This record gives sequence, structure tokens and C-alpha cells, in this order.
Amino acid sequence: MSGGGGGGGDDDDDDDDDDDDVGDNGSGGNSLIRLSTIVRVDEQKVYHAARVSHAWRRVLQRLEGRTPVLVTDVVLERSVLSLRDVKDDSMRLCCSKKAETDPLQSGLENGVSKNSMGKNIEKFGLYQIITFTFSSIPLLLTAGFTLSYVFTAGEVKYRCLVPECEHSGNTTFAPPWINASAPKIDGIISGCTRYTVRDDVSGTCSEASFTNNTHDCDSWIYDPDERTILNEWGFACDANRWKLTLVGTIQNTGQFVGLIFAGYISDRYGRRTFLTLATFLSGISGLIHSFSVNYWMFLAFEFLDATMAAGIYSAGFILGMETAGVKNRIFGSTIMCCMFAIGEILLGLIASWLRSWRTLLRVVYGPGLLAILLPLVIPESIRWLLSKGKHEEVEKIYRKMARMNGLPVTDEAINAFKELNVAKPENKSDLVIADERKPIVQVLHSSVILIRLLVCSFCWLTNTFVYYGLSLNSVAFAGDKYINFMLVAVVEIPAYCLAWVLTDHIGRKPTLSGAFLLSGAFCLAIQFVPAGAWSYGPLLLYMAGKLCITMAFATVYIYTVELFPTTLRHSLLGICSMTGRVGSILSPQTPLLAQIMPSLPLILFGSMGIVAGALSLIFPETLGTKLPDTVWEAENIGKSNETREIPGLPTPPRRRSSAER
Repeated sequence: MSGGGGGGGDDDDDDDDDDDDVGDNGSGGNSLIRLSTIVRVDEQKVYHAARVSHAWRRVLQRLEGRTPVLVTDVVLERSVLSLRDVKDDSMRLCCSKKAETDPLQSGLENGVSKNSMGKNIEKFGLYQIITFTFSSIPLLLTAGFTLSYVFTAGEVKYRCLVPECEHSGNTTFAPPWINASAPKIDGIISGCTRYTVRDDVSGTCSEASFTNNTHDCDSWIYDPDERTILNEWGFACDANRWKLTLVGTIQNTGQFVGLIFAGYISDRYGRRTFLTLATFLSGISGLIHSFSVNYWMFLAFEFLDATMAAGIYSAGFILGMETAGVKNRIFGSTIMCCMFAIGEILLGLIASWLRSWRTLLRVVYGPGLLAILLPLVIPESIRWLLSKGKHEEVEKIYRKMARMNGLPVTDEAINAFKELNVAKPENKSDLVIADERKPIVQVLHSSVILIRLLVCSFCWLTNTFVYYGLSLNSVAFAGDKYINFMLVAVVEIPAYCLAWVLTDHIGRKPTLSGAFLLSGAFCLAIQFVPAGAWSYGPLLLYMAGKLCITMAFATVYIYTVELFPTTLRHSLLGICSMTGRVGSILSPQTPLLAQIMPSLPLILFGSMGIVAGALSLIFPETLGTKLPDTVWEAENIGKSNETREIPGLPTPPRRRSSAER
């Protein structure tokens, strides 16, 4: 074939030839089509290879009515095109004349490319909705597991018992003479000191029965409508306040210890296995916790509850993110974060309804026993299964998903499903491979990274300290403590949404710094609201402060990852996270500061927020930049590209620019 016109005639003449003639030259043509070793090849590539030559019509006619499953080594000398796609593991023998359609054409019409197939697999169908929903339930429970001590070890209204006027077994919380029985502090009747009773009083008392002399109380009458460990074991007055605040510190210390083991168990036995086991054991521990017979037993099980529940949130979050897929990952992560806030709201509602610490623990931890059913409704982590070589289980998961979402069950679809869940190896530069120094040595040799680490650690400390501090102190704020707790939790939902939008539009730096500064400003501004001027003013400022610190909390995670190089990222993120845990351990002690000065906790929260906001201005903007691989790249984030030599390391060859080529 010397041209396009002669090609058609040759095709017609060759129709009667044997099949082997397909591999011969056409009459007068110089296009060579050689079909030799029989192995599988991508049909679309074969079609394209034949089409671009003058012999494309002849090739398609030769293959018509057959199933050319195995074709390879297609060489079209005229178009200078060579295709070699050998897949030995799928080698089969070839032709079947029973096929009524041309597989090359059906491959074009019905075949789906890897990209489009991946998009179909990632679509949020019925399977994803069910899995995502059940993965989110443990996240709701973790809010109760983590913050139930706010109510179990919370304050209860109490007053001094006046034995001259009443009997502890037959009295009311507010008798007629209550206002004259004790001095008032900031308009509130003291619960730790009372006035003495006149000597001539016997039996019934009145407001005139008390003198101006005071003495400390030795027994108390508690509000009968609420029951916490305060009135269970008599922790009234400032001398026993530390026993209440210690509960929160023990809770966060237990989480600190539990996270050490959670990662190992999750990596060894699987995310779903850990999620099921941790939630179930937390449920058992919490139920035993509710039957505590003394304070020290209560404290011991508070620690055990926290230790067992420490990794539930992260395991559920990972499973939820894998279910959401890459396209929906940001939206899915926002929903997952909001689940914790919803759990806080439910905790406040349940506590306000029950008002009994034993019943509250049973209601909060009881549903954890149902976690034993989780393996029936959610799959194991696909990435974890692939990392362990459990491909059969991955295929079972895909077949179940395909059945529920109406997806094709083919080898190509299963392989595409696996590829979507395989962690892609990072392309490390020569400097990353060459720099084998220990992380601490690399940090100490870079003043920029060292300062960045110190500031970042302080930001994490401030985040956890202020975030948990505002949640805890909301119950001590003016007004109904249950409503205050729920309102402070509600503002977290818009905070997560705002953080999601702002970090991708105005950048990480202004979002983080602005959130810190505004949080500090709102906390400090509460002190300047005149007493009685506007009853809801302090509460609105308090909620605004919680909203801003939640935005900072959501931003600092992604920002920390982007600030440090690949060689140090995991280690330095761990240092920042551990520092942040110290803040959550210290935050339950802030109510003790109120004994010195009622506004001192808020002043501390505001000051730390403003300092963190100012210090975070030294961070470079990372929006739109690639993750740094080396210390030098991390130091120069946002700066013009330069090269330099690192002492003691081999310098990689400089890549030539396009102009130099």
C-alpha cells in the first residue's frame, strides 16, 4: 500500500487469504504489521496502533468474528509505533469464533478507562453511606467518654447544715431563714461558713435567730435535684476542690498513656479490630466505673476508661476517611470533626435530663457494648489489608460494595479498587536519601526549623489548653451550666466549616494567626463587660472565643504537616502533639485559679491566645506549595528557588533548565 486510496483495494483482495497473511506485506505497500507471540494486550491500544497505519481496516476485518484475547508485539514500521504490553500472569490462548461482536469495538464502547472506573468506585453510594454512618457512631461516643467528668465531678449547690434549726434527715434545701443563716459572697450565700445561732433559740428558727459571728461549717445540705461525686463523698468547700479537678487531669493522663499502645495495636491487628475492641472494653470499664464505692476506685476507673478509649477517635476517623474517598475526603473530615461536637451536645442533653453521675455513666458507656457488632456493618481498613497482603478480603469487600452500589465485578475493577487504596510512595530527592542524620541533629543544625518547632509546640499547647479549658469552665459560667456547655459545643460545628473554607481561600497563616488573636481578644473582652449591663454579652463573647480556638485547632493539624520536611515530619508532628497533650492535662486545674481571682482562667486563656497568634506570624504561608522534602526546602517555603550545599552531604547534580537544554 503506497497510499490511502490503494489501501482499500488491498483490504478487499486479502479477505480470502489465510489468517497468517495478516502478518505479510500488502501488495506494493511498505507497512508491516506483525502479530507474533500470543499474550494479552490492551485492546484499545491495538485498535489505535492499527488505525494510524494504512492497514487499519484490514486488521479490523481480519479480527472480525473472533475474540483476540492475546495479541502483542504490534509493530507498525510506517508509523514508527511499537506496543509491548506483556502480562504473563493473565496469559491465555486466544480465538473463539462464537463471539458475535468485535471485542476491539466493544472494548471501545463498553470498556472503562482506569480514571473513569476509579471515579465510579469512589462515588458515594449506599455502601459508603452505611459504612460512613456506622464508623461515625464511635466518634459520638468518644465525646461522652472524654468529657463526662465535667458532670460526674461537677459542682453541686450546697449550704451549711444548721443543727440548732434543722435535722439532716428532715429538712429542705431552702428554708425560710436561709438568707440570714450565712454571709453572702458576690450575692451568693456562702456554703463554707455560717452565722452562729442565738442561745435562746430552741426548735424553730427565724431570720432573727442568727448573730453576726461566723464559724466554719462541718456538715452540709446539698441540692437534692442533682448528684455528683461532690455530694456522694462530701467534697464541699475549697479544701476539697482539688479532688474534683484531679479527675480531669487523670482522664487526660489516661489518654496520654493509651495513645502509646493504641498505635501499635491498631497497626498490628487492624483499625476495625482496634475500634471494636477499644469501644467494647471502654463500655465494660465505664459500667464498672458507675458502681464505684469510693473516690479512689472512681479515680482508678477514670484512668482505665481513658486508657482504653484513647485511640477510638483516630481509628474511626481513618475508617471514615477511607470510605469517603479522595474526592470527598475534605468534606468527610469536616463531618467527622463535627461528630465529636454533636457528641458533646448529646452529652449535655443527657446530663441535664438525668442529673445523676452513676446513671449518666451507664447511659454514656452502655452503648459501647454494641460495638461488638461493628464487624458486621463496617469493613476493615483497605490500606491495612493490602499492607498485610490480604487481597482475598479486599476482593470480598469490593464485591459487597459492587453489589450494593451496582458496580461491575471484574478483575480490572478490583485492581482499580486496590490501586485507589494503595499508599503512593513519596518521591524523595537526593538530599532526603543522603541526609541520614538523626532528626534531633537535623533540627539543632537549623535555627529556622528549631524556632518553628518551638513556636509550633506552643501553638499546640495553647490550642488544647484553651479549647478544653473553655469547655470545662463553661459549666462554671453564669447561667444554666448544661445550656452553657451545649452552646459552647454548638459553635464548634460552624468553626470546623469556617476553617475548611478559610484555609483554602485566604491561607493557613492568616486563618491560624487570626483565630488565635480573636480567641484571645474575646476571652479578655469578657472582663470589660459591665456587670448587669447585658446578661448575654459575656456568654456570647465566651462562645466566640470557643469558635475561634476551634478554628485554630482544625487549622494547626494541616499547617504542622506542611511546615516540616519529609525527613522530620513524623517526628516533629509527634513532638507537637505530645506537647499539646500536656495542655489538656493541665486545663482541668484551671478552676482552681478561680479561687484566687474569678476571672483569672479567662485572663490566662486570652493572654496565651494572643501570644500564640503573634508568634504564629513567623510561619511561612504554605497554601499552594508542595510538601518540603528536605530541611533546606522547609526553610525556604515561599521563597524563590535556590540551591545550596549542606556541609557533610554529597551535592546532587543540578538539573538543567529548559533553556539550557
